[in-house]
Amino acid sequence: MRTGLLSLALFLILGGTPMAEPENAGNGGVPVQIKRVLLVEDAPAVLLVNKNEDRFLLVFIDFFMANAIRLGMERPTLERPLTHDLIGIFLNRLGAKIKRIDITELKNSTYYALIHLEVNGKTEQIDARPSDALALAVRNRIPVFANPDLLREVNGRKENREESVPPVKDRSRSRSST
Repeated sequence: MRTGLLSLALFLILGGTPMAEPENAGNGGVPVQIKRVLLVEDAPAVLLVNKNEDRFLLVFIDFFMANAIRLGMERPTLERPLTHDLIGIFLNRLGAKIKRIDITELKNSTYYALIHLEVNGKTEQIDARPSDALALAVRNRIPVFANPDLLREVNGRKENREESVPPVKDRSRSRSST
């Protein structure tokens, strides 16, 4: 049922500005961008799409990380740094730079990511939850790549018309009171 929801979510959500080609795209991963943070069956998820928006990856995350990623995308002015902002400040002051984020694999329904960190001219790879890596990426404009085997085709699977599909709630738009 979730596969049908993925196609429906993309049909309802896709659209917007084209993605710029990130550096280092030749390292085996497909460049992706965060398109939206949304709710699917009342569970928060982050939608990543490739440049042509014909392939996607939907990663389910917790509500706290959904908020962290959404805030990173909206870039509000805050009096104090939040956790992922603070990590970026620490890295900057220590002379370290995040070069790229890779979403590498899916094991037992859990996605894995690597943060490629450059320190003193040497690159280190740090295992991370994709949600944490994506929260850092949106705040610091870091390119994100996904293992091509993890991406799904937007129209790769036809909907089963008899399958019940609950509506997808897009909470990424601000609400206005009237």
